[in-house]
Amino acid sequence: MKRFIILFLCCTLFPFISFAKEKEKPDPLYLSSPALEFNEEDLNSSQKVIDNRTLEEKIREKLHLKPTKKIYYHNIDKSNQPITVDDYYKLAKDIKRSEFEIPEPIFTSPADIIMPDPHFRVIRFNTPPGQRNIDISRIVAERTAVSAGILSPDNTKMVYTKCFFYPRFNQTSSSAYFIPVKETSDAYKALFMTNVMQEEINPIVNVGMDELVKYQFRTLFPIDWSKDSSKIAFKEKVGSNLQETWQTNVIIYDFKTKDWKRLTAVREAIIYWWRQNKQIELKDYMWDIFPVGWEKSNPDRLVVYAYAFTKNRPLFLGTWSIDYNEEKSKLISIDSTAVEIDLNGFGLKEIKLEH
Repeated sequence: MKRFIILFLCCTLFPFISFAKEKEKPDPLYLSSPALEFNEEDLNSSQKVIDNRTLEEKIREKLHLKPTKKIYYHNIDKSNQPITVDDYYKLAKDIKRSEFEIPEPIFTSPADIIMPDPHFRVIRFNTPPGQRNIDISRIVAERTAVSAGILSPDNTKMVYTKCFFYPRFNQTSSSAYFIPVKETSDAYKALFMTNVMQEEINPIVNVGMDELVKYQFRTLFPIDWSKDSSKIAFKEKVGSNLQETWQTNVIIYDFKTKDWKRLTAVREAIIYWWRQNKQIELKDYMWDIFPVGWEKSNPDRLVVYAYAFTKNRPLFLGTWSIDYNEEKSKLISIDSTAVEIDLNGFGLKEIKLEH
């Protein structure tokens, strides 16, 4: 009877004992999880404060700096904002420079009015004849150099040149740009009131743009306008790496034909004359021409001086002229530079005041 009672108790209590032991077995996930702590703010999420400040705002507050002004976009006038795809296309349409409207300055008080610098005066651009050149001393650092503008004799056209430096090839190229002048009452107003935003987008002359030649430079500089304002002459200098000039060329742009040409016939004429008359082959020597300007007695012809470079001093090769159609080169004098040059275009010169 006792055995039966013990067996009955073991069978009855064994499941509970084993279950209790399994309950007491530790959970490995529970042991590896950190204990969670709760407080009233976490339990009540509706009372939790969310900080929407930017990092800049937090730093400014920590350093006790004034907060920056916020832009409220709902105050911006949206009447001109694009709505449809067609609106975007209209806004993205290319606008010609000539159609740009340059806003006139609005003055709120007499103190805001800035008068043009009175220390400038109008001069003839080509003075002294043929001596002015573009300043390219800083072109490597600034990547560009710009010449002064030259105004036509009739005050209707202005031209200036730009030089561009390309570091990858150490090459310099140049372009000439035309600006139609609106203020034509006098040369001073035309020079001061003309804005480069009014220039033609496409340059009238390009040199060095059509080829990549390492260490080559080509610079353009205006010489002078023709007397009738229909043509303008440029000097083109070709050389190596801003150090040595190989040769100088004359370029003419004709506003009637809308085209330009390089006058090479005058160089050929000088070479031919010295070969035939002095038995000297100039191709074996360093020599060059120096464009001076339009001849006063023959307004359609350009005057150039020619020199050969020797050890002691340059050897004068004569005064020559060439017509803009390049039909005939002419020797004016073999030993003199006494030729009168016509001065047509206008420019500005700064007057240095002594205190």
